[in-house]
Amino acid sequence: MAAKRVKMFEGINKEEYECGDMDRISKLPDFVIHHILSFLPTIDVVRISLLSKRWRHMWYLVPTTNLRDVHFQGDKKECFKKFVDKYLKWRKIGTRYIVDSFITRFTLEMSYHGGKNRVDKWLNSVDKIKLYELDLCITPVYHKKGDFYCLPEATLNAKSLTILKLDGLKMEGPFQLSLPSLKILSLKNIVALNDHSLEDLLANFPFLESLVLQTCKDLSSPRVSSSCLKSFEVQLASHQTIKVEATNLRSLDVWSCCEISLAAACVSLKRLSLFYLEFDDRWFKDLTRGYSFESLTLLECYGWKNISVESRDLKNLVISIRTRPQEEGQVIRIDAPNLVSFTCKTWDVKLYHMSLNFSNLLVCDINIVGCRPYDSNWYVNLVGLLSKISGSKNICLRVDSEKALIFPKNLRSMFRSSLLALEQVKVKSSSPLSKSSDVRDTFYWLSPSLKSFSIEHDRHCY
Repeated sequence: MAAKRVKMFEGINKEEYECGDMDRISKLPDFVIHHILSFLPTIDVVRISLLSKRWRHMWYLVPTTNLRDVHFQGDKKECFKKFVDKYLKWRKIGTRYIVDSFITRFTLEMSYHGGKNRVDKWLNSVDKIKLYELDLCITPVYHKKGDFYCLPEATLNAKSLTILKLDGLKMEGPFQLSLPSLKILSLKNIVALNDHSLEDLLANFPFLESLVLQTCKDLSSPRVSSSCLKSFEVQLASHQTIKVEATNLRSLDVWSCCEISLAAACVSLKRLSLFYLEFDDRWFKDLTRGYSFESLTLLECYGWKNISVESRDLKNLVISIRTRPQEEGQVIRIDAPNLVSFTCKTWDVKLYHMSLNFSNLLVCDINIVGCRPYDSNWYVNLVGLLSKISGSKNICLRVDSEKALIFPKNLRSMFRSSLLALEQVKVKSSSPLSKSSDVRDTFYWLSPSLKSFSIEHDRHCY
């Protein structure tokens, strides 16, 4: 068996590893070593097994299997398949002699060129008695419907499974499954899954708490109904409509342009995030009517003209909106007296036409993107922006250049002294600093009672 194992993993150089470092790791308890190795690709775990006699059988005991063909580049794709063949064969043999040799998390990520029987064999060889997480990303090379790997229903009959993530597969109903423990389900780029099949599939998961539904192009107007669902993330096309009926739903993320309808039963919704979505004022009003959100995110949404958010329960607000030329004059009204955290990314220092009402703000993070002429209009609007958020205890300003915050002295006469009541200000500039003292001078002029000020160069501040 030892000779076969050496042949199985030929090409692995024992000298690649620093023995001194590994000796220190060897002093750790076995269960700690197993936990550390569980974060590595399986190919690396097997390589490590050749370090010493103590490590020889270590790879049998690592509870996770992480197989990705990205670790086998170019013409080595066939080597990946042979490696998986032999790894799963010996792993199964190991269960006969090593009591604790079971897999709790299995990940397979590969490009699919055909060979369904081979992949079926891999998945069927995994002992599912203690399998808690199954993550399959099997992407067809040509993306034609006939080229997708069709997942055998028997693969999913694992009663202990709590997390299931499927990407790039073909799934055809009806489904006869039994996954009573499943809590997290992610379906991405699934073909042949129609409305009825999805509803039929979800009916098999009575305790599902989290659902991700992304780019499933054969859906039309599915219904997601669950009494246990708490989190839902959806990304579909503009011609697709989804209806959600979930009494315990607390978090909803909507990406792209799909239509979504929330039933009146979704009374527990507290967190709403809209990403890259086109909507008009009425759609937003209808979607948010009747809900007491605690967290709201609007990321680069467009099409709207005048939106209003009124909530005494709102604690966290994130806004990032790139205004189009034809959409100038947009108005946002925020009435959230108990808001604690406010984050805004803007391409316009005027901050659209924003009306803000929050008196208990603790953290405010403003990201002003891009360079532009820093003329008198810029600085007037900058003062207007700071006045809107001056009630915050802690303000962080992220800018492209420190010049954006150096207030010309010839304009200062236009404003009264002690203009703002800022307490703590942190400035981050993506460009190198050369006039930090001038920026500091500006803020102490704007707010003489300023208690804390700092400025730093951070090229990743955006």
